[in-house]
Amino acid sequence: MRRTIGLMFGAIVVTISFSPVHAACEFMIVKQQIDMILDRDAEKAAKFRREVSSGSDSIAVLESLVSSEMREKIDICRFDAAEYLTKRGFPPFH
Repeated sequence: MRRTIGLMFGAIVVTISFSPVHAACEFMIVKQQIDMILDRDAEKAAKFRREVSSGSDSIAVLESLVSSEMREKIDICRFDAAEYLTKRGFPPFH
């Protein structure tokens, strides 16, 4: 019994130690993407503003307007992105 518990514990330790490290938030890239959508892309900005004003979550709308790679970056920086969108006048679940 002890041997089984020891082997299970060892397996857990090995699994955790070889788990991928969580990526760090690259907020400057996310901020640039938000600014680009809101300030430089009239079509995306109009869609973003329309959907958020109708009650959609600003983060969800933002994620629908970007590539899958950028969606991952936004997801990692979700808190910072929400804070920045709030400063820009688009709080989540507006």
